[in-house]
Amino acid sequence: MALRFDKNKNEKKRINVKVIATGVVAITLIGIVGISIGKFSSGSPINLGVASDAITSVGKGINDGFSFIKNGFKDVANFKDNSKKVKKLEEEMIALNAKLDKTESLEELKKTLNFVQEEYKATSISASVVGKNDGNWYESFVIGAGKNSGVKKESIVMNGSGLVGIVYEVSNNYSKAISLLDSKASVSFKLAKDANAKGTITQNTTLDNKDSYNSKGYLQGYMFDSSYNVIQGDIITTSGLGFFPDGIPIGEVEKVVDDKDKSLKYVVVKPYVDFKNINDVVVIEPRNIG
Repeated sequence: MALRFDKNKNEKKRINVKVIATGVVAITLIGIVGISIGKFSSGSPINLGVASDAITSVGKGINDGFSFIKNGFKDVANFKDNSKKVKKLEEEMIALNAKLDKTESLEELKKTLNFVQEEYKATSISASVVGKNDGNWYESFVIGAGKNSGVKKESIVMNGSGLVGIVYEVSNNYSKAISLLDSKASVSFKLAKDANAKGTITQNTTLDNKDSYNSKGYLQGYMFDSSYNVIQGDIITTSGLGFFPDGIPIGEVEKVVDDKDKSLKYVVVKPYVDFKNINDVVVIEPRNIG
């Protein structure tokens, strides 16, 4: 009996809900009809203020919704338009930065001509580096200039910071070069404070911890005479012996190591050239030693 009573109670609730819903719909329809009659009958005795306000509120909500959607589409259109403008501005900034970088690079290359004697300035060739070896350091690289531009084998490669390396192979439009970091490269140097104190830069030394020096991009070498007075901070340049003209900056002495057993004085040199970043170079003819 209890179950049947609960069931009847639930049925009554559902009926009441339907009745209320039906009443609301009916009242709404009556209001709409009344408004319509009032609109076309100026003498209507019916007071439609409340219903009219309700319908007006609904209409306003719908209009606001359409306005929101319209403005939303407008915002989307403006966003796309602004995105295009921002992208164009970014492209212009990239192009401008590229021009500034190129200008700075050219200004750096002008400094190179201060390193060489007058006779080499007329034969100098400016070019960009277009390729390199694998790894972080520029040990070997390709220059975008060759025989057609006047590049010769064993030409000297420099940039605005100092000596970079030497050309070892030349084609019509390109040249291959090695930097001072390459084991095949060697150059005679002198101390800026004493032109008589000379030595050789070469990565083929027997220095302890040489791998550690190589990982930092440092150069290695030794003095021709172990009695030469060389200390940390000494500036070294090319000596003028061999293919390299005199006076091209190489770097500064970072460490001095005396090997008593071999009667050698090794030097570890921090180069002026950033061998992780070589973009533009100047190529000059090798010194004539024939």
